[in-house]
Amino acid sequence: MEFLRFLQRESGAIGRRIALVTLLGGAVSGLMVTIILGAASAATAQGESFRYLLLFLIALVAMMTAKRYSLRHTGELTEGIVERLRLRVADKIRRAELLFFESTGPAQFTTLLTKETQTISSTVSMAINASASAVMLLVAFLFIAYLSVPAFLLTLGAMATAVIAYRWSLSTAEPQLQQTLEMEVGFFGLIEHLLDGFKELKVDARKNRDLFDNHLRPLATKVTNLKVETNNSFVTTTLITHSAFYGLLGVIIFLLPRFAQAEGSVVIKISTVILFIFGPMAEVVGVVPYIAKAAVAIRAIETMESKLDDELSHVPTVNFADDPAPLPLREIEVRDLVFSYKNPDGTPGYTVGPLNVTIPLGEVLFIQGGNGGGKSTFLKLLTGLYQPAGGALYLNGHRLQPSQYHRYRNMFSVIFTDFHLFDRLYGLQNVDEDRLNERLQEMELDAKTSYYEGRFSTLNLSTGQRKRLSLIIALLDDKPILVFDEWAADQDPIFRRHFYEVILPELKRQGKTIIAATHDDRYFSAADRVLKMEYGRFVNGAPK
Repeated sequence: MEFLRFLQRESGAIGRRIALVTLLGGAVSGLMVTIILGAASAATAQGESFRYLLLFLIALVAMMTAKRYSLRHTGELTEGIVERLRLRVADKIRRAELLFFESTGPAQFTTLLTKETQTISSTVSMAINASASAVMLLVAFLFIAYLSVPAFLLTLGAMATAVIAYRWSLSTAEPQLQQTLEMEVGFFGLIEHLLDGFKELKVDARKNRDLFDNHLRPLATKVTNLKVETNNSFVTTTLITHSAFYGLLGVIIFLLPRFAQAEGSVVIKISTVILFIFGPMAEVVGVVPYIAKAAVAIRAIETMESKLDDELSHVPTVNFADDPAPLPLREIEVRDLVFSYKNPDGTPGYTVGPLNVTIPLGEVLFIQGGNGGGKSTFLKLLTGLYQPAGGALYLNGHRLQPSQYHRYRNMFSVIFTDFHLFDRLYGLQNVDEDRLNERLQEMELDAKTSYYEGRFSTLNLSTGQRKRLSLIIALLDDKPILVFDEWAADQDPIFRRHFYEVILPELKRQGKTIIAATHDDRYFSAADRVLKMEYGRFVNGAPK
């Protein structure tokens, strides 16, 4: 079974110890039935009664000790599995290329690392407890065989009915569970649109209604209906299993004495055992739906890990333990660079290039062009975030090799239009807080946020303010190359002028190389050179 293989692979030595103790505890629980029945039969014999009492106490202590060990260490096991799983997948995600991340989508990663890992975590503890009950059932069945072979065969028949019902429900439910997972990824994607596009939806009633009524609500209903249908198949399984065991009890009580010449005392013992094991049997049957859901979650995670492994097989191994040694910089040359986005059928779509440009150290270069002209794609190629389909990047006259991309990328501080703002200055040691506070005052953010105990007090800022804070962080990073993708687009005239007439000249005096995508032709004089992009290619330089 897939779930058991996963447990064996991920649990390690502690999992084997828990399994052994749990199985021993289940065996003792099964023996407890025989001790109780034996004590009941010898209730009038003083010596025998004391012996059974002693056995009962020993079995009780052993059973409780095993249960205590199992319960305490199961939590450690399950949380350890989730931790390793999440960190392993997260580590592979951070090593993947940007294009893979964009094509997969954050919603799918989020679903796998939260909901599906939690499904596995909750199922592990239930499955371990159910395994003890399964062993108890086995011991009880062996005792029934000792008492009466016909009764044992009838019990096997009831078990066969339960197993067939289980296999039927599993074969029916697994495709539904897989479909539910895929639908929930889409649902969380719509929730992401709802949250990220809150302002746009708030001002557009038709868009708001269309998203919610025609997409979000129907998909939520489909997910609910599919989950209910899946649950109903497991309900049917539970009813069949319970009916089989109640039928077994009736056969043993009413028919076994007539056809198998069983003594009344034997019938009473067998009936008692069946009633005693009914709770453990319900626990074993009840865990089946959760194991099925966990199996689907495991397959989804393993599928994603397989895709990540395939992606990483084409990516040079990166050692994140050490800071990459800086590469010497005199000039960057983009030579015949070509990049194509893929259509859903895998054919080339929108294409950028061929592109040719040389950027010397210390230059301020502006890239002008309309929306969709390829500026952002060019910046992702220039910074090494996209791998070109043709051509190459050259650093100081030498072709940049795949093994150098990690070091090359670390030369850049980048603010894209869809930038993410972190609440901590990750990667920066010994932050000069006085200098940071000066920058906050310069950008008129000191009354909006502050840096305290290693993090910003709030990121609840306007878009322009968030961009100014991202600029402060980029300046603190002190990288040799800074890339700005329409940074000034959301600034008021004062900060726009401050950016072009104060910040950029300051960076140029420091010897920094600046590449900025911009529409602000009023400030083209701040650049050493202005290039224009149309339809994914450079055209004649724009006038300064």
